Amino acid sequence: MQYFSSKRQIELLLLFVILIGLILRFWRFTDIPFTYDELSALYRLRFDSFSELVKEGITPDAHPAGVQMFLFFWVRVFGSQEIVVKLPFMLAGILSVWLSYLIAKLWFNSTTAILTATYIASLQMFVLYSQIARPYASGLFLTLLMVFFWSKYIRRGYKFIDLVLFVLFAVLASYNHHFSLLFAVIVGISGLWFVEQKNRMSYIAAGIAIFILYIPHLPIFFQQLQKGGIGGWLAKPSPWFPFQFFEWLMHYSIWVVVALILVFLFLFYTARKAPVSTVTQKIRLFMLFWFLLPLIIGYAYSVMFEPIIQYSLLIFSTPYLFMILFSYLGRAKPQHLVLATALVLLVNLLTLIFKREHYKLFYKQPFEHVVKSALALNDKYPGDVIMVNNYIPYYTDYYFRKFHKEVPYFTVRNKEWTIVQFDSVIGNVNQHRIITSGLDIDYFQIVRKYFPYLIDYDRGFTFEEYTFSRDDNDSLNSIKPLKVAFTDFKTTKGQWRIKTERVFNDTIEHLTYYHKLPDEKFGPSCTFPISDVTDSKYVFVDVLARIKPLTDSCSAVLVVQINKDDEMIFWKGINFTEFELVRGKWQDVYVTMNLQDIFKSKMNFKSSDFEVFIWNPRKENFLISDIQVWLRPGNPYRYSLFSEI
Repeated sequence: MQYFSSKRQIELLLLFVILIGLILRFWRFTDIPFTYDELSALYRLRFDSFSELVKEGITPDAHPAGVQMFLFFWVRVFGSQEIVVKLPFMLAGILSVWLSYLIAKLWFNSTTAILTATYIASLQMFVLYSQIARPYASGLFLTLLMVFFWSKYIRRGYKFIDLVLFVLFAVLASYNHHFSLLFAVIVGISGLWFVEQKNRMSYIAAGIAIFILYIPHLPIFFQQLQKGGIGGWLAKPSPWFPFQFFEWLMHYSIWVVVALILVFLFLFYTARKAPVSTVTQKIRLFMLFWFLLPLIIGYAYSVMFEPIIQYSLLIFSTPYLFMILFSYLGRAKPQHLVLATALVLLVNLLTLIFKREHYKLFYKQPFEHVVKSALALNDKYPGDVIMVNNYIPYYTDYYFRKFHKEVPYFTVRNKEWTIVQFDSVIGNVNQHRIITSGLDIDYFQIVRKYFPYLIDYDRGFTFEEYTFSRDDNDSLNSIKPLKVAFTDFKTTKGQWRIKTERVFNDTIEHLTYYHKLPDEKFGPSCTFPISDVTDSKYVFVDVLARIKPLTDSCSAVLVVQINKDDEMIFWKGINFTEFELVRGKWQDVYVTMNLQDIFKSKMNFKSSDFEVFIWNPRKENFLISDIQVWLRPGNPYRYSLFSEI
């Protein structure tokens, strides 16, 4: 039986794997919008001089200067269209497939190389970051080049040119990202265990050269370090972070894991084995260190100092995990390796497209989507549409320029408006239709107060988008929320605890109200099992109470609370003072909660109870005409690119 050893056969199979990787990265490439991070990077390119770029566009950021410097010149020459900006990173991503093959073949064999390249070509981690113009695909490409020439230097006769190219790409990786810098340091130190004694001084000199070439960046590095990097918006990782990463890497799919195990076992028992050399055993061990050390260092720093660890930071080291695994396979027969490669590609592609819904979700970024929605609505109702979002104006203006059209809009970004101020702004809108995106969940009820008809709702990764109308013609087609609890003290829905002696009828205003006296600290209240009203955690809960203060100040609190097994696991309250209530006037107070953020991961809410009540800590005097609790659809896609859908 002829083994899969001919150069031609290997090249054809590699070409097929690279072609699949190319298609996955360039699928509908003209439709790939910018992400937040990419628009942020473009926003920080708006400078006339290189010195301004360094001072204002690089130093305040959390990343080294490399990618921002590259984009500064790239955009000036070629423009800022999405595909133009993304193209170098997409090419870096596909070239990384080829480089991973070369490294694995150099140290092990073509079977290890083909299978490693197959996973780099088809897993979402590598496809996703190839389509984002940030320092991940570029860092993967540069670190692979660094390791390739490092490996050639050690394995192919200690040629000076390989050492020079190792230095070059180690320096570029150091300027690319702090974790690609960390990876370069780890690989560089590893070489001391591989380089022969007679070449060790040359190798050490190369390490010194890398450091000297990085010195110009040290002032930026130390300034960024003093500012705390990216910590502050990331949450501390859980103890299960490594397992969560592997779940994500494997597409949250048992089929991806099964295919990996089947391929490994099948080829392990059918491939031709060769004696394992000492150097092979050594490189396996060091590649394991290459993967583990960035994970351990990033995790430890995130726990002890500030959170920095993300899945993206492991992209530079993950290819070597596959090399280690497949290095235990011998040289496979041609038909066996083709079959194994086809199985891996089939399972990975199906789960990428249908289970991870990559092209549906990633190609639907909020900044482009809300502009397209607003422009389409304005085409239908010319001049009668306004947009409100929470995005830096540059992000919105970019897409207005792209589509050569615009609508009136304002952003709440960095406004720090109070509820009353936002209420006043919305109340002064003249248009009859308003579209919102990225707003705080508590703003929903304010907008609905003036635009009572919700006529469209869309959602995606990181955002919810709502279209409201106050045109009565839209009332019949509006989306109705589900009322799950209600009391106007004449009729009720749900299990309410109400002191009936406090309920009175106002014959002038023709309403029934509850008189909250100073001696009553809690109540009225309603409690119900969450499972009685929904079988999904992907819902928003809106609570509204209508209040009339009888004193000049009123600082009671509208509270929503979640209890699980008789223990409170969530509490949110909003003080009446935030609404600046006027004595003797009926006004609404409201609070919103997102069940998804409370029941994170896979926490079961079946034994959880929802409770709403009014807390009167200062024992004040006011009236309540009604309290309402509504459910509306949430967003199962909010964290979808990095969590199970």
